[in-house]
Amino acid sequence: MKDLSWNNEDCENGKLCLANAKDCFYKNTALSLKYVNQAIDYLENSKQCLCDLAQCYYIKASLLWNKDRNLSGLYFTKSIKTHILGSKRNQYRTLKFYKFVGVNIEHLDSILSTIRLIHPSGFNDPMDCPITANPNNGIPDINLFNGLRVGCFGVVNDEPYYLNASKWSYYGDFHKGICLEYNFADLNFDNDYALMDKVEYKEEYIANRGIVGSGLLTKSIAYVHENEWRIIWYDDSLTSGEYKYLEINPSMINAIYLGYKCSEDIKQRIIHFKKENPHISLYQVQPSEENFYKLSANELS
Repeated sequence: MKDLSWNNEDCENGKLCLANAKDCFYKNTALSLKYVNQAIDYLENSKQCLCDLAQCYYIKASLLWNKDRNLSGLYFTKSIKTHILGSKRNQYRTLKFYKFVGVNIEHLDSILSTIRLIHPSGFNDPMDCPITANPNNGIPDINLFNGLRVGCFGVVNDEPYYLNASKWSYYGDFHKGICLEYNFADLNFDNDYALMDKVEYKEEYIANRGIVGSGLLTKSIAYVHENEWRIIWYDDSLTSGEYKYLEINPSMINAIYLGYKCSEDIKQRIIHFKKENPHISLYQVQPSEENFYKLSANELS
């Protein structure tokens, strides 16, 4: 066990108590709970080590699970929220992002003015966000994640993402959709429990690596080529199956790429949208005249 010192800052002593709580977690539940309560007292007082505080709430919730489910659930919820607070960074403000979407004319205005966030249960990959899918993956009551909503984006780099035929097939409604390029420098969240950050790719899933880093922002190494970023939004007032829509200003859209099979009515509506927002670049994606196996993007004036 690690000894505390009156010379230490509260955050340092809190981390020592947290380490002690981990050391005896499987050996002595009462002692582990004693240390984690001490850690919480120190870390709540300092407010400088939020991710460590979130881990303390998680450990306390786990220790209480078989004794008091309601109290345990409250601490799991505090852990989720505190981990999001402690994981916020603003790197996304300096980057550009893209998103392929399927489109129908009834929902086009919403697609151009909002970002839709969904619960991970709606993802194509059932192994994505594992902590929300199975009670053995970190939190025994996965209903606590009913308020979670996620938005997925690719980050723009030197690769011409809009010329990737497989992405148009997988995410762009078989070339009938569109691809949007965003600039999120002015994207702000009116929710303390929201962030945007990049996904890390892992060989295997390891539970209890932290709420954010244990499934919300990790993914199988098989998807490393996607270079994905995510908006994580947590609001426990949301109902099951409900979407969350974030309003965006048209200034956040840099460019729109029309799929090869994009319908004429959608194309004309987007051309009108560009006229109203002349800063947006508009491209038609289609097979190259030189090689039908490759796509090209021609700018529309």
